[in-house]
Amino acid sequence: MYETLKFDLSGRNAIFKKPDVNVKIYFTYNNIHKIALLGLLGAIIGLKGWHNNALFEKAVPEYPEFYTELKNISVSIIPIATKGYFPKKIQYFNNSVGYASKEEGGNLQVFEQWLENPKWTIYLKNDGVKPELWELLSNNLIHRKCYYVPYLGKNDFPAYINNVEKVKIKQERSDFIDSLFVGELDLIQDDATKDDKSPYIFAEYLPTGLQPKHNFYTYARIIYTNCMVKGRKETFLHGDICLSFI
Repeated sequence: MYETLKFDLSGRNAIFKKPDVNVKIYFTYNNIHKIALLGLLGAIIGLKGWHNNALFEKAVPEYPEFYTELKNISVSIIPIATKGYFPKKIQYFNNSVGYASKEEGGNLQVFEQWLENPKWTIYLKNDGVKPELWELLSNNLIHRKCYYVPYLGKNDFPAYINNVEKVKIKQERSDFIDSLFVGELDLIQDDATKDDKSPYIFAEYLPTGLQPKHNFYTYARIIYTNCMVKGRKETFLHGDICLSFI
């Protein structure tokens, strides 16, 4: 048996920007990814983030502090959405603070894609984080404390954390996975589904790690499906909920 932290994470809106967009619209990933989630957890316990890390100067850490300290937390993410897909809308607004753009008039026109009413159930498993940091994180989550305000991609979107509890999970193999998981599409058998409904498969490439020094994302194919999944070596059960950790 393994002890994990479980909680619900939600917000009115969210944006987890894709860094490979070079057009007027900033697009978002459909789900919160591991790096964004670790950053949120780091904010809760007061770890330094991106803006505190001079990436291109001499003698700086390889990673932001939150990633260095929390990268050994394994996360399991269950989207609370029909077939794992959250509604999205393109929002348009002007940024006219003056220093935002060198365009005429100093007005930056921004187009962003926002998730609407996103919600996930999150499980956290300690696979090597310092005991004192894990204890601090557990206490802050349970007692609703935070050092910095956690948000969903930008500080306009505060994160709501509810139903925090410590739960036991057991390692056990299952043919169906209720969370996001790393995998290939040829693992999916769409002739059998957990709920005997029409099969669905949602897949996207999400950041799962950081490269040293310049901190570019490393990616993996993340899948969410109600279909049978063959060849999974490590899954965990919480009641009848099957979890895969990233």
